[in-house]
Amino acid sequence: MRERLTDHPERIKTAAAGKRQIPDDYKYNPKKIKHLKHILHNVSVALGTLTSALNEFSRLKGPEISPDGLLGGVGYIIPIQDIKQALISSIHSLGNVADSIADELTNPKWNIQDDKEVKKLIEEKEDVLEKVEEEINPDDVMTAKEELIDQDINKEASIKKANVLTAAVKKELMSFFRK
Repeated sequence: MRERLTDHPERIKTAAAGKRQIPDDYKYNPKKIKHLKHILHNVSVALGTLTSALNEFSRLKGPEISPDGLLGGVGYIIPIQDIKQALISSIHSLGNVADSIADELTNPKWNIQDDKEVKKLIEEKEDVLEKVEEEINPDDVMTAKEELIDQDINKEASIKKANVLTAAVKKELMSFFRK
């Protein structure tokens, strides 16, 4: 489970570089809470959907869907391992966005500590992040190195089959010409 910095006061002291500089006289507009709530909900949904996509994509081996390890067409050709890495990076980025928005919604300056909808949205976000950790099994995600090794193994197997076939044809031809 991801740890929130705000849950560890001793670590907050070491994170002074990331501290915000908010003027004391800044007036928070409570009408904007509605927008932050919608954003948190949408980011949570997107995070769940993206996790499902990565989970499904990670179960595929490159050679099963592409002989050259690439996907796409004219102008949009990407190596399979780059697509997997982009999905993983996107999940981490969206998780960070969700955490930041949830932290902002729990900021006492907004004066909505008892808002049931905010609590529900934060629980939803936490549930999604738990599912992310459960669904993304590191063993299912093939690294670029593993992908290349898998491609090399398939290439070696193809070469061996071709060599056996060539040897068989050569042997048959030699026996035919000897007659």
